[in-house]
Amino acid sequence: MDDDGEARPQERDFSESGMRRAYEGIYQLRQRAIKTESATEYLALATEATQLERDWLTGPPRWALRWRYLDAAVEDWANDPDVARQNLDEAVHGTQHSPPNLTPTVRESLQQAAQLVRRGTMGEPTDTSSLVYMATYSRAASATGDLGVHTSWWKAREWVRERAVADDDTPVDLSVAAHDVVSGKRRLLNTATAIPAAEVVTELDRLTMVLGGACERDGKEFVDDLHYDVLCDDYQAAMIAARHPGAGTRRFEHKLCADDLRDRILDFATSLGRQDTVAELADIDRTARQDVAFWTAPSFSWLDQIADHSEQAREQASRQGIDVHFPHADDSTRIIQAGHSPVQNLDPWYGRQLRLTQLGDEHTGELHEIGRYGSCEELLTALQNHTSAMDPGPPGVVPVEVARRLRKFDQQLRELDTNLATSRIVRNAIRSGQPIQWTRFGKQSNTTGLTSPGERDPAQRLVEPAATDNQRQSTGSEKAQTSPSGTSPTRDAARKRRERIARQPNRTRPRRRP
Repeated sequence: MDDDGEARPQERDFSESGMRRAYEGIYQLRQRAIKTESATEYLALATEATQLERDWLTGPPRWALRWRYLDAAVEDWANDPDVARQNLDEAVHGTQHSPPNLTPTVRESLQQAAQLVRRGTMGEPTDTSSLVYMATYSRAASATGDLGVHTSWWKAREWVRERAVADDDTPVDLSVAAHDVVSGKRRLLNTATAIPAAEVVTELDRLTMVLGGACERDGKEFVDDLHYDVLCDDYQAAMIAARHPGAGTRRFEHKLCADDLRDRILDFATSLGRQDTVAELADIDRTARQDVAFWTAPSFSWLDQIADHSEQAREQASRQGIDVHFPHADDSTRIIQAGHSPVQNLDPWYGRQLRLTQLGDEHTGELHEIGRYGSCEELLTALQNHTSAMDPGPPGVVPVEVARRLRKFDQQLRELDTNLATSRIVRNAIRSGQPIQWTRFGKQSNTTGLTSPGERDPAQRLVEPAATDNQRQSTGSEKAQTSPSGTSPTRDAARKRRERIARQPNRTRPRRRP
């Protein structure tokens, strides 16, 4: 198509040739960012690439649309190279039933995408591209910082944590991003600005508690072998999901999961002294490549499973509740009952008093409600100050052990609430292209218990197409479609092995089949 003479903000050449040059420039910036060893250069390259992309995506709508198409063509080579190669062949040669009928701009975009990623001439199918994780860390007042390159989000977070532990309350800046090695596209995962290092450690530990971290040895060989097998099964399922043609917008989530699991398996295998893990993981990769055609596209990811598990754990703890009894300090005929039990439309913490009486040889009693309260501390205060109008006497004294048990349960509920909120925030942030952002306002930060999604990269926000009606319906029904862990074929196999091992604790574990 002919070049347009539309407005050119920031002196951008909004033309066919200008777009080709600009996109080649941004592609090179992205690739240099992956390869650099300097934190300063990395941040500068990422900023320059984001600004360049923003200019085109916020420029004339005609060229913004063409830029998006070119960018999507490059991502096709990263996510599903077989489909990208088919699209290129049809653009150049047509199909069996029709000649090429694409516009010159579309055809040239497909050809440029293939040339940039250098996959267009490959004869053999290529896999979905991998991710490399870049982490930056610096003290807020410092002009320099550290840059780490990692193989998983978990490893990148651990690298940041090691540095934050040593800095205590020093304000620090950090970022963790995943880069696609083929397209070079950058997805921010974590950011923090001027946050005390100690609070960064707290937040990173919370993420690890929710997302998973290092696997600890049990000490019993058959239990550790079982744990290893389950991890490998989960890894295989994640790899199949990441490579599935129908993975769609969930592909990135499956890649995050597979990378974390691979590094956790390697670390766990090292602690067990296993020597065959690298070869075994390579076998799993090959199996995943072969089996992907026989699996249906997953409708959920590990982030859904984590959020569902957190919700179920919170509901279970609330249903179980806690109930304690203790005699009044000054009257053994008065029994105080206190605890937590959810009742619709009522506060969950309750206190009751049972007055014991004896009629002949029979014991009976009268139960009086002390009250229901919104928090554990309100309940303890009420019990400490309680005197019955019907049965006056001195205020009660709550035994130390009783108070400890009630507070311990309250703390458990608070931790489960925090885990549930964190798991939902992480899922929403990853799906919307937002980083998990920690910021500080004045003397308070939004870190402890308030992990929140940050503002999305402008480029990511603009590139992502509007959800179709089908996608919105799919998203709305995810919770109903989420498969419990027991219905997955790989988990079924793992559970059957677990049952067999429980019956045969001294068996010799056979080698894993390729």
